[in-house]
Amino acid sequence: MMAAFAKANLPIPKLTAIATDGAPAMIGSVNGLVGLCKADQTFPDFWNFHCIIHREQLVSKSLNLNNVMKPVMEIVNYIRTHALNHRQFRNLIAELDQGLPGDLPLHCTVRWLSKSKVFSRFFELLDAVKLFMEEKDKDYPELSDLEWIMDLAFSVDMLCHLDRLNLTLQGKLKMLPDLVQSVFAFVNKLKLFEAHIQKGDLTHFHTLLKASEQVTSAALKKKRDRYATLVANLHESFVTRFCDLQLKRPQITFLVDPFNAETDCLKAPLVTDEAAAELEMIDLCEEDQLKAVLREGTVEFWK
Repeated sequence: MMAAFAKANLPIPKLTAIATDGAPAMIGSVNGLVGLCKADQTFPDFWNFHCIIHREQLVSKSLNLNNVMKPVMEIVNYIRTHALNHRQFRNLIAELDQGLPGDLPLHCTVRWLSKSKVFSRFFELLDAVKLFMEEKDKDYPELSDLEWIMDLAFSVDMLCHLDRLNLTLQGKLKMLPDLVQSVFAFVNKLKLFEAHIQKGDLTHFHTLLKASEQVTSAALKKKRDRYATLVANLHESFVTRFCDLQLKRPQITFLVDPFNAETDCLKAPLVTDEAAAELEMIDLCEEDQLKAVLREGTVEFWK
């Protein structure tokens, strides 16, 4: 790594942060990359972050959907991993002729986004899947259980919401403030989802709203309480996992809007002299020419 720095002529004293995955080889305090950099006198003090997209995926897995996940994955694998079954299932869909999607996608554990697509398509093809499994003498009582179908519908909607967050975290020129804004906007959305579910408003859960039309009000109330708890737990997991970024929000916000940031927001390791930085911040707020440059974009401004 040091050879790469030297070849690219990167000034190490200007390093302020290192982002890694959660592997011990990266974050180990002694032999990990972060530990080795901190022990090297060449490196200044720096922040170290666990990759935000990786964190988001880890938190998403805390959503307890095992009662839905296991049978769905078993059925999808039974259909998709056997060529004869797959061909027969597609023929069945064509025979039903109900404007249904033509196939089930195959879930890949490595690709998180595929899970949402599998669940969504599975719900759309639920009747066809049920008929096919009956023809194969495969007993899955869940496919006729209205409460389980509601759990499936809730899973579809939550995975779709998580997918949208994941997509906003991807792309070129995504700076730390962009990623942090997306994460904490989603955290606030989770609070909104919880409040809406508790009072019976399923506006943001279209699939669940459709599935709830077939159950009694008492069963729906019981399920709503459970879903609200699941959303609350997911919210708590996000808050816990991203607490370090929440503490650094003032410094991160400075990167987006330095002219309106608090004068004392710059702390180490972003600056080595906090008192001098406060004075420079005051001067910066009066730089009208630089304000015009900021309107061209954050990246262009800092260049």
